[in-house]
Amino acid sequence: MAETNVPDQSSELDDLTKKLIGWYKEDIEAVTEWRKEAREDFKFYANDQWSDEDVNVLRQQNRPVMTFNRVAPLVNAVTGSEINNRREVRYIPREMGDAEANEILTSAGEWFRDQADAEDEESDAFQDTVISGMGWTSTRLDYECEPDGLPKVERLDPLKMVWDSRATKANLEDSERYFYVDEKPWSEVQEMFPKVPKEELHAAWASNLSTEQPDPHDQTQANLYTGTQNEFVDKYPRRLCTIVECRWLEREPYWRGPDIGNPGQMREYAEEQIQLIQKNVPGFKAVRQYRKVVRRVFIGTRVLAPPDSPQVPAGMVGWECITGFHDKIKRQFFGVVRPTKDPQRWSNKYFSQVMYLLNSKAKGGVMAEKDAFADPRQAEESWSKSDSITWLKSGSLGQNPKVVPKPESQFPAGFWTLFQEAKEAINDVTGLSAEFIGTREVDQPGVLEYQRKQSSLNLLAPLFNSLRRYRKRQGRIMLYLIQNFLSDGRLVRIVGQDRAQYVPLTKENIANIEYDIIVDDAPTSPNEKERTWQILMQLLPLIKDQVPPDMLLQLLKYSPLPASLIDLMIKIAQQKQAAAAQNPQPNPLQIKMQAELQKHQLDMQGKQVDIQAKQQSAQIDAQSQGIDLFYKQQQAALDQETARFQQEIDIRKLALQEQQAEAAAQRAQNQQTRAAKQ
Repeated sequence: MAETNVPDQSSELDDLTKKLIGWYKEDIEAVTEWRKEAREDFKFYANDQWSDEDVNVLRQQNRPVMTFNRVAPLVNAVTGSEINNRREVRYIPREMGDAEANEILTSAGEWFRDQADAEDEESDAFQDTVISGMGWTSTRLDYECEPDGLPKVERLDPLKMVWDSRATKANLEDSERYFYVDEKPWSEVQEMFPKVPKEELHAAWASNLSTEQPDPHDQTQANLYTGTQNEFVDKYPRRLCTIVECRWLEREPYWRGPDIGNPGQMREYAEEQIQLIQKNVPGFKAVRQYRKVVRRVFIGTRVLAPPDSPQVPAGMVGWECITGFHDKIKRQFFGVVRPTKDPQRWSNKYFSQVMYLLNSKAKGGVMAEKDAFADPRQAEESWSKSDSITWLKSGSLGQNPKVVPKPESQFPAGFWTLFQEAKEAINDVTGLSAEFIGTREVDQPGVLEYQRKQSSLNLLAPLFNSLRRYRKRQGRIMLYLIQNFLSDGRLVRIVGQDRAQYVPLTKENIANIEYDIIVDDAPTSPNEKERTWQILMQLLPLIKDQVPPDMLLQLLKYSPLPASLIDLMIKIAQQKQAAAAQNPQPNPLQIKMQAELQKHQLDMQGKQVDIQAKQQSAQIDAQSQGIDLFYKQQQAALDQETARFQQEIDIRKLALQEQQAEAAAQRAQNQQTRAAKQ
């Protein structure tokens, strides 16, 4: 039988294993350095703020280990601000005409997030960002809980993530490879890969390559430690197996050219199709392009199965990161906790020092020479009620004094100033005011307190900007899953004005068109809109009579209300204006005002005629007697003009009376019509 040139799949997987582990080795060094800082950040938040060396020194000196955690309130204040000011994702279709939000698709996105408890998971991830500088989520469909796919948004442990060490953009948008190192029970891993030998499931290299210090070995928990011996796996099916999931982006070539079946349209072609078409259609032109596609594998001792593609849009991997502040030297992201660690250590050590000085200083008593009292035992008994007596050698206190009080220990000069500075340094290094945390008890104007809170939010703007970027990217994943995998006819609840209904989610009502993803502002978000709106509220009573209704509608865009509510209010107002324009109703007051205006205009014209006549008469009187004939002619012309104007005035007055009569008749007719209807 002839041999076929089919590549060895095992050899391909071995080559892929070498490449992926090589990437891991390249990235793990920087990630391990970040993990070391991140672990300490999480410990500081959880009240574990002393190093083992410092604790041992304090215990040897019999000094108390004091911890007054001021880091946790800072973190809780920032995360609480995100929880109280959450945002929603809206989808605006890119098409000609009204850019109106797609109600069904936006409601489907809300349903997706409700089913997945996305708000809670994202708040946990944002807390990871505030503490350590990086928070992760995974957006997918879970087919184990529901056969048709259940929306799932999960927070991922940032200490288990490995990313492209070359990535520097916010939210790691320029990262092209990711690893998630997880520990699962052996039985669960075997169910995932039943045909793979047991000794190939455990990724021991992922633990060995990390330079983190492992926890001390506990022989009593041996059945939980990883191993590759089959007999131990069979005996302890709950043993933990390390498995690495890797996702990476690679460039995939394709051809794009005219659609032969549909002239004027463009379509994509594979390499084989282009070769066949170019042979049969001379002069056929197509362009070679590239696109980023995601690949996914699971790795034990080697790649356990051929790569597949998760359900995500092009150029994305399904794992989204929220990053904090960026250290451009170390090329690492950090959160709010990192700059507070030194002030927190300083504060804790000062508290410990204060307690040590208070416990060790003298609290009364006397020092006496042995011959200072006639009966030393009686002196001890009498003085013991206040405190003990310290006996000294004769002459130790000098010639004259025999008994002196014990000197009390004094705190070093400036100690309390430094102690107070240590407590306030945490707020100074973060810039977060006591008003933002809510711990300042002072009588001050509300405007000043609001401005101080706003200043704190300005310092946190990079964190919330990363969260906004995350919501846009995560919204693209939701849109892709809804359009391609969830549009199977399932019912989605649509909440409209004064009604709620369920609409089937099908491909017909959410066509595969391009959408703009809008992150809507929350009603209570403390941002610049609130400041602008407060100023407008102060000016509006002064300018409301001069501002037209259309302008008032435009001012709504600067209110802190949600954008969706503002759009609805503007839309309703515009509909009413359009209806009023199509069916105008006679307004008696308006008719009266127009009549008075016309009368006023006629009076003004008459006065102007009188003024002109007087001016012309004065000019004629000033002329010489020799032009008397010319004067008479001019006077006659003037009389005619005056008569014509008077006639015009009379005609307009008559027309005005007729209009008033018609208006009165119309009003009477309207009253008769209403009476007839009643």
